[in-house]
Amino acid sequence: MKWILSSLFFLTISSTAFAAVPVVLCLGDSLTEGFEISPDTAFPALLDKRLKEKFGPKAEAINAGISGATSASGPSRLKFQLKSPKQLTHVILALGANDGLRGLPVAAMKKNLEDTIKIAKENRIKVLLAGMKIPPNYGPGYAKSFEEAYKKIGREQKVAVIPFLLEGVAAHPNLTLPDGLHPNPKGHRIMVETIWKNLEPIL
Repeated sequence: MKWILSSLFFLTISSTAFAAVPVVLCLGDSLTEGFEISPDTAFPALLDKRLKEKFGPKAEAINAGISGATSASGPSRLKFQLKSPKQLTHVILALGANDGLRGLPVAAMKKNLEDTIKIAKENRIKVLLAGMKIPPNYGPGYAKSFEEAYKKIGREQKVAVIPFLLEGVAAHPNLTLPDGLHPNPKGHRIMVETIWKNLEPIL
């Protein structure tokens, strides 16, 4: 009986010691940064609040969004973030929209995202890849291959994928800024729900 109690105590202590408090890096572009809105209304700040409510004050979501960033910036920016004393547990990889808007090669974007994911894996950081879509006026072939690239990465790299980061937001004027591209605060509130639905299972 004493042996059993000692074992249970050890297991309890061990599980507590190794339970990581989520520190989520939101690595993206203007959609992550919160283009032309208050930072505290962008989805990383909303996610930060939810993480703290669920996991305590040490949980955190870090806004690492930079307007205009393409997937090519992913590997170097993640390496830079890894220099921080904060122990990252997860990364939401939300890059590629600007690649698509600029008509950059899908194959290059795919490789950039894969390279970023590999760096995360090497550092035992779980990845949530945020899928994107582009308007069909870029050509149906390009638009389809762009969207499919995220799905392929998810399958090949075995990472969780948000099918479309702007689901329920894109093409809704009441949820976007006048440019029709960037979410307004209401749009970001919908985005964080989409993100949470896909992030919670891997926390």
